[in-house]
Amino acid sequence: MRSAKLGYCIFLCLSVWVASAMAQTIIIPSSLLKKLDSLKKTNNLAEWLYARVDYSYNAPRQTLPFLMATEKEIWRKPVSAPEKEAWLIMLSNLGYNQLYAGEILASINSYERAYNFWTDNKLNTEITDYVLKPWANNYTRLGDYEKALFIQQKILDFALRDHDNEQAASAYNNMAISYRSVGDYEKAEASINLGLKKTTALNTTILLNNTLADIYKDRNELDLAARVITANIVRQQQRIPDFDTAYWLLSSYTTAGDVELAKHHYAAAAKYYHLGLKINDQHYNGNRLREKAYLITQLGRIKLAEHKAMEALVYFNQNLNAFGLLNSDQTVNKEKIFGDNRIIDVFYQKALAYVMLSKEREALENVMFSLLAADRIRFELADVKTRQRFQSETKQRAEMAIGLAFSLLEKTNAYHYAEVITDIAEQSKARTLLDEIRRNQQQMTLQTGDALFAHRQLLEREISYYEKEMLQNPEALKSQGSKIAELKFKLETAEKKLEEKYPALNRVWDNDPVSSGLLNRLPASAHLIEYFLGIHDIYVIEVKNRRIIHINKITGAASIKKSIADFSQTYYHKGPEAMMNDPQKFFKASNAVYKSLVSPFKIVKDDQLIIIPDELTGYLSFDGLITDSTYVSSIPAWPFLIKKASLSYAFSIQTLVNQSFRKNSSKGFTGLFIAHQGTARQYIPAVEKEAEAIKDIVSGKFLMDKDASVKHFFEAFDRSAVLHIGTHAYLSSTQKEPALVLDDDQVFLFELSARQNAPALVMLSACRTADGMLAAGEGIISLSRGFAAIGTQGTIAGLWNVNDDAASAITADCYRYMLEGKKIAAALHQSKLNWLSLKHNSELEYLPYYWDALVYMGHDQNIVLQPASSCFIPYILSGLAMILLIFLVLKLRRPKAVRPLR
Repeated sequence: MRSAKLGYCIFLCLSVWVASAMAQTIIIPSSLLKKLDSLKKTNNLAEWLYARVDYSYNAPRQTLPFLMATEKEIWRKPVSAPEKEAWLIMLSNLGYNQLYAGEILASINSYERAYNFWTDNKLNTEITDYVLKPWANNYTRLGDYEKALFIQQKILDFALRDHDNEQAASAYNNMAISYRSVGDYEKAEASINLGLKKTTALNTTILLNNTLADIYKDRNELDLAARVITANIVRQQQRIPDFDTAYWLLSSYTTAGDVELAKHHYAAAAKYYHLGLKINDQHYNGNRLREKAYLITQLGRIKLAEHKAMEALVYFNQNLNAFGLLNSDQTVNKEKIFGDNRIIDVFYQKALAYVMLSKEREALENVMFSLLAADRIRFELADVKTRQRFQSETKQRAEMAIGLAFSLLEKTNAYHYAEVITDIAEQSKARTLLDEIRRNQQQMTLQTGDALFAHRQLLEREISYYEKEMLQNPEALKSQGSKIAELKFKLETAEKKLEEKYPALNRVWDNDPVSSGLLNRLPASAHLIEYFLGIHDIYVIEVKNRRIIHINKITGAASIKKSIADFSQTYYHKGPEAMMNDPQKFFKASNAVYKSLVSPFKIVKDDQLIIIPDELTGYLSFDGLITDSTYVSSIPAWPFLIKKASLSYAFSIQTLVNQSFRKNSSKGFTGLFIAHQGTARQYIPAVEKEAEAIKDIVSGKFLMDKDASVKHFFEAFDRSAVLHIGTHAYLSSTQKEPALVLDDDQVFLFELSARQNAPALVMLSACRTADGMLAAGEGIISLSRGFAAIGTQGTIAGLWNVNDDAASAITADCYRYMLEGKKIAAALHQSKLNWLSLKHNSELEYLPYYWDALVYMGHDQNIVLQPASSCFIPYILSGLAMILLIFLVLKLRRPKAVRPLR
């Protein structure tokens, strides 16, 4: 078999040469054209393919269009084993050439096609070095470490199967790099130790120790890192480096510089970085651009640490120029910015330099470029959890950008900076959810009988099955984890095929900026308060009548976030005891939270307010906050915010607008109620009571206990306009995965991903259905969020363990008010007020723990419901009573007959 050409230039996706090289028209030699024509006439497909591959070796960028045309010019599919092997080689070389030319996504697709072709045709061909390794490296460059680990595990499996210890050691090293990149240092170090046990080769030992030193550095074990990397450098300096071994010495110098920089030894760090640049120049003519870019950025960091901002800018601009991002006048060409971690970092460091020079406009511009580069990466990450992690990592840069824009807003009072702040807050909030909502909406427009859609749905459900099994049986983690990774890979392949067939699915979604009219898509009278919780400061944005009217900066974010966390945990998530035992202490704590988060804004009587929370504020229900500091002993008389305004919630302005676009075609009401009557499980009489109360109000389908199964749940989900679920929910496992308890099984959040339809409203009168794991930059990963992701326009869900009697009464009243024509948020608002106005057995039942758990999240709207037939009985009876009363009155008023006089 001919081996695919592998080179060291896997980094050239960053090169400035890309645009000019691709623009050149390659002239194919006539001798090659004649050879290809002759091979085609003799039907020699294998040699025809190898001739094309061989020609592309010497000029991979220039010959890329020629190699890409292979698929169009091929006259038949490969049939024999040699032909299939030649096609595999062509695909792998195509991936290499695309990467060389800067087309990293196309390169990933080519390597993936090569792997799929190898798998489908069961070829007995080694693919580790020329398919799997470069494919995994591509995902590493994108920051998709989860996908990289999936491929690296395959490399390891092949190496262990073949008893190739050096290949196994190399695989362990690459896995360690991926684990380190996601912060799992324990697995990273364990992988290094396994690799060291496998290898006897000096080069591999050096490679492993370089990574080990990086792990120690990231764990801030700097002295240990210095010892490991110093010994590694000494080991390498005892020999003359060649083309291959020079790279490991360059890597060692880089790590040594990073360790010294972390120890604030700037001169020593600079010495190592310059040694790395020297190796790059001597052995690679400076063409390892990715490594060179990192070293130059680090030298700029040193200048920043030494408060030499102008010198730092020289380094940063040198990098941007090498990336081809600067115009001839040294301004940034925004259109050329692409997604790469090096680009993200150099713009961020440049922003820090301008901050040091007190040039806020320039600093803001560069941090926005950094966020743009990050967004370009995020769009290419396939795995949802990878996107969520990446979203979290961008929040520090977002806070810096908001801080700069706020300072400029204060100095200039220019409305533009208010728009910038709102845009950044939106960009750092619920982006993965927004992607899922848009994907679902786009898919709905392409409802076809295509088997690919069915295949994708089958894979999604199979993944859900194994993930569910892992949560219910943690011991199955290892075996099921590999199955899930394989299925996710197959799912991504299916999605790519769908995107090729239906280009609309492949649309890259940008956030609609405020300046382009996002706020004009809100209801005219909408009043919103949006939160951004940074590391240092909190920013609160008020929008009214489609205009940003106020932005408030709250300093001391750490202490405020701690007080919010303590407040929600103490008084809600741990139960009502603390609130009941000391109502006055709760009153003061609640008022303190109100003053921090809400009091700066003008809220008038009967205001309809939409809250867009961030991070910990997502655990709060604002209805029960105390608006006045004057304590009164009578709890019903407390000044709750609900008495002033009607509140609803949204994940972001973007998601709110998108939820309003969706039109629900389903009709009717379905309720699932699990009281566990007649079973060994704990009977919940309040659920049965709730079902009976709603039956008297709403017409629809009511499924009790055994009928409220997982199967019936999904059937009802697909066909109902309103879905009511009366059961209990909980957070499963250490991952806090939200789960609903149905009669025969549980339903987890991820199981909702494969649905083709969704109700307009889901009522979750269960515990903690709006609660879940907090994902920084994304929000609370709750069941409520899961329903929103697949197209539900709104959910009523519980933030903590709801009181059964209160939930039953409030949800029943909510349906009654919706039947009267109130929108969902207003109906819930009035139902809570009803609870506060009714007489209860104990005054403690007026505490917000009892009545404030349920919140409405989503697009507010009127819901069409059919009243229960029993609803008409009171009206009929009252009508009959009225008729009888009128009859009696008329009879009493009739004049008496008078006997005529004689």
